[in-house]
Amino acid sequence: MFDLNSHVKTLLNEYLKKFPNEIDRYELLQNQLQKNDDLSTRKNFEGHMTASAYILSSDKKQIAIIHNINLNKWLAPGGHWETGDNEMYNNAKREAIEETGIKDITLFDWHTENNLIPIDIDTHYIPENPKKEEAEHYHHDFRYVFVLNNLTTDIKIQLEEVKGFKWINIGENLENFSGNNVIQKIGEII
Repeated sequence: MFDLNSHVKTLLNEYLKKFPNEIDRYELLQNQLQKNDDLSTRKNFEGHMTASAYILSSDKKQIAIIHNINLNKWLAPGGHWETGDNEMYNNAKREAIEETGIKDITLFDWHTENNLIPIDIDTHYIPENPKKEEAEHYHHDFRYVFVLNNLTTDIKIQLEEVKGFKWINIGENLENFSGNNVIQKIGEII
């Protein structure tokens, strides 16, 4: 049986070897791992696991983003870890396919060259959502980069959660977008 907490702990430790200056960003996640909290359930309102997919265009000059209905923000496609996802990059890929309809993507080589760690880990606040009966909480979001393999791909957004889709240029900073730091990191590795 897949042990999500062990997987997350391993990825976080490897990530901090690559990005040691970011250690102060993960106090809540580290505390939850130390207590062995169940990070797999979205009913853990202290914090739980999500993953996002930063999809590069095939020429690696643009990144796909979606407009999330619930948060009313532009984000990379992503969402909650589910049983069967196992590794966090699978979670990111599944969510990208569900939210955008883009299926022909490959995990960016940087990840395989770096023990499958994410390009970024972000713990961020999520407000209460009465429609989903969810209290305010935190997401521990593991962010991965994928490359679009096919220039002509159909975009079919998931209308229940997404109200917009667009490509933005690498290096472009957007207001109301939580991934500007990730785009900067991606620009440094491509």
